Amino acid sequence: MKVVWRPSVDSKVQGRQRTIHVFPIKSSILGSLIVTLAAVAGETGDQRSPGGVDELTTAIIAISIDDGEPRLIASRGVMVDGMLKFVGEHVDSTEGFTLVWNWTADLDPMGNASLDGEASILNETGARHLYDMQAEFNLDPVIMNASAIGGSVRVTLNMDADGGTLDVPAGTSVWSVMIDDDEAKRLHPGPFMMGGTGSGNAVADANFGAPYPGLVAPSIEDGFRIRHHCRVTSGDRAVFATTMLIGGDPSDFIRRRNVQRPVRVGDTSMERRVIQIGPASRGRTSSEPRRGGVRKSVGSAERGVQIKKTGKRIRTVVPPK
Repeated sequence: MKVVWRPSVDSKVQGRQRTIHVFPIKSSILGSLIVTLAAVAGETGDQRSPGGVDELTTAIIAISIDDGEPRLIASRGVMVDGMLKFVGEHVDSTEGFTLVWNWTADLDPMGNASLDGEASILNETGARHLYDMQAEFNLDPVIMNASAIGGSVRVTLNMDADGGTLDVPAGTSVWSVMIDDDEAKRLHPGPFMMGGTGSGNAVADANFGAPYPGLVAPSIEDGFRIRHHCRVTSGDRAVFATTMLIGGDPSDFIRRRNVQRPVRVGDTSMERRVIQIGPASRGRTSSEPRRGGVRKSVGSAERGVQIKKTGKRIRTVVPPK
């Protein structure tokens, strides 16, 4: 499943008004913060962004059941203490599932971009179903040569009194991360199964790219996507906790142009180079390889990228024990 978003899409398609489906709006209160999230999708088969979506402060979530058409959800982030908070809940009474997400993100790779939080899917039907959820985040600045990624993932199955299983067949994985449209890492590859015979939790941990971020990955022209893909039995909940860092060589960072982005104090040093990121910049001929993993400078990904920035603390990831 591939979800492509472009914020410049007009609200009309071929001279007729697009059909926009607005799902029930949920509001969550985090202390004094009120987060309002509207789930918006285009007409069936339409995988373009609704007009007006801010690509740098909006996470695009796509979820499908049993390989059906994906349902698209726009989760607008709120800046809190210099970090973007993406919090929301989508209840689907027709398909019988509840999706909940709570992520904290820094989408600026200076000092390493980060994603920390979890998403969960509750199967409220009487049968086992296959769920495929993807969440897409855009970076600014982008990284025009090799990037580096690393982090840890915990998958938990909350089982009811009847027990249950979470599984994936061979050829896929429970968790993966894509850089733009290229898969960069899989964790818990199939055939994989976890579960139990009664009420309780089953847990599976994994990590990659230590020292973080230490796994060489491709250049990043837009952003990254995390994917959660598995079958879950009736009455059970799958929880996917992700902690991930993304870095690179600052000489390869290029600031986006003509897009809104959160304003950071002391960010003027990144304004020295500006390009337009759009359809023209994404084109690559079939003979032109994707850049990544070729040049190894002093701050190369293989040694773990540690980029200092005034006023911004360098974060590290500690994998679960």
